[in-house]
Amino acid sequence: MVDFGFLSVDRKEREVVNGVLVLLDTVTKTVDSFVASVHAWGQGDTKSAADLVENVFESETKADRIHREVSLKIAEGAFFGGVREDILELLEKIDNIADSAKDAARFISSDSRLRLEAKDMLDSPEMEKFLGALRASVTALTTLVEALEHGKSEALSKVHIVEEFEEEADSHKDAFLKILFSKDDTMNPVTVIQLRDFVFVADDVADNAEDASDVILVLIAKGYG
Repeated sequence: MVDFGFLSVDRKEREVVNGVLVLLDTVTKTVDSFVASVHAWGQGDTKSAADLVENVFESETKADRIHREVSLKIAEGAFFGGVREDILELLEKIDNIADSAKDAARFISSDSRLRLEAKDMLDSPEMEKFLGALRASVTALTTLVEALEHGKSEALSKVHIVEEFEEEADSHKDAFLKILFSKDDTMNPVTVIQLRDFVFVADDVADNAEDASDVILVLIAKGYG
């Protein structure tokens, strides 16, 4: 397991650190299932898509449980000194990633008309690039947390990568929306609006990953005094 090498941690604090990693792994699985579900909807594989959405909901529920358990462990003990609140905020931001994936999965799965009319857009290269950037932002966050084991310099070298993927997601989002709005004379206007809203909800995955990386930056600064 990874240890926050820049902080002095005892056995109980290390259990909390491990809990952060378990939460992050569960959140990553939630995002993976969400991304795969959108691909499945776009390809018309409704059975696989529905199963993947169920996986999203189950993983998000598990993430909530882990988040609650680790937060309670912190609340019940004297952990981490001056960075206690920052660890709690980090847990919250990571859990928010799973919440965003669940919200987006629910959005697209709850309306069969939307899925049918938006099928081509869900299966478009622009959507694939956007979803790939969302997934990459979470992977970069995991890499950043793992880099903490190796000290300040290693971790600081990874912080900007999360932000880069968040910006990449924004860029692909804008490209997708540009194409979407060019179809407003051939696509149901309600579908255009719903797809726009879906993309904004999904984009919160990368936004929350970046927010988590910002908290880690604060942790690094405080850990090194």
